[in-house]
Amino acid sequence: MNRMVGFFYMPLLLCITSCLEFGQDLELTGSDITDKEFQDVKARTGIDFPKGTKSIGYYFMGSGIDDALSIRVSIPEGTKDEFLKNEIFQNGNKSKASIQIGRSRSWWKLDELQDRIDGSSQLPKGRYAECTLGKEEGNWVAYISWMPT
Repeated sequence: MNRMVGFFYMPLLLCITSCLEFGQDLELTGSDITDKEFQDVKARTGIDFPKGTKSIGYYFMGSGIDDALSIRVSIPEGTKDEFLKNEIFQNGNKSKASIQIGRSRSWWKLDELQDRIDGSSQLPKGRYAECTLGKEEGNWVAYISWMPT
């Protein structure tokens, strides 16, 4: 009986897993991060970036069943208040960020932030975003994670 069950389920399992489409993981740093990645982050998280925002690191995990991303950016001096007008800070949860998709990346240094401000929010379609803004070497830096829940 056990062989019969295995005989039936093994081809079914192979068929299902081979039909799933997985994307590619993508890691970019500095100037390799283009407006395309910023637009993708905005579309997924709803976060608007002030003009002059500079990218530091971007990591998109597309090879798993669920996509996820993280990005680290430098916010221009004088635009902190504009950045804090994003919905995630205005109406989101203010608890310390816990989902850190980028934590295994060399450019992810969230624990080094000072004067940090955290925001997170549940998004439509079972998605979740977190953003932490803080001072790093005298500059405002934001860390953003997005994932399905």
